[in-house]
Amino acid sequence: ASSIMLLKSLDFEKSHKILPTVGHLQSMLQIHFTDTDMEQIAYKTLPINQNTTTADLLETLVAKFRLDTPSEYGLFQVEDGREVQLLPSECPQFIKNQWLVESLERDINAYFSFHKIMTR
Repeated sequence: ASSIMLLKSLDFEKSHKILPTVGHLQSMLQIHFTDTDMEQIAYKTLPINQNTTTADLLETLVAKFRLDTPSEYGLFQVEDGREVQLLPSECPQFIKNQWLVESLERDINAYFSFHKIMTR
């Protein structure tokens, strides 16, 4: 149902814009993982449904990356260089779909980042 709504929102008259890929229309979510201890960047593309919360996704990511201290990590949305930690109740797929719609109106550089929470 959300894919149909997304397709209806597309303005096909704007031929200069790039149309979404199948991955955008399906429930795939790419996560960038930066391990500050090992200074490595990894990417995971996971099937995530529209109702999956940040809390649920964090459990999956902790298991995928085999982390010992899950409470030290968070999921962040990075949009145009600005990073904001997602609340446990937020749904990343919904945010991704908002980015896709916004990208039809303006250039947007956005992705999800999973890394240690920086303490100040």
